[in-house]
Amino acid sequence: MRIDGNELAIRQNELDRQGHHEEAMSIKKAFLQQVRESGDHCPCKEACLHHGNCFECVTLHRGHRDHLPMCMWDMVNERLHQLSLMTEGTLRTYEEEHS
Repeated sequence: MRIDGNELAIRQNELDRQGHHEEAMSIKKAFLQQVRESGDHCPCKEACLHHGNCFECVTLHRGHRDHLPMCMWDMVNERLHQLSLMTEGTLRTYEEEHS
């Protein structure tokens, strides 16, 4: 089961934004059920007491605020890449002007 970029989750999000909340909720429940039934979906390679337990893992990472759980890295890197494209060619100029 692929969680990141999942077609059901994307459709649910689109429907929710369009105001079709009932249909979106139904799709959300179906997606979460598929995740539960798919077994181990944790991409982290570390042997950890919290492996596969998203609630505990995310709570601990939020608590210590040192770094993000591995399952979030790809999404954050994707967003950072999109932001970097917005400033490409201007960051160096900014740094030079403000050094």
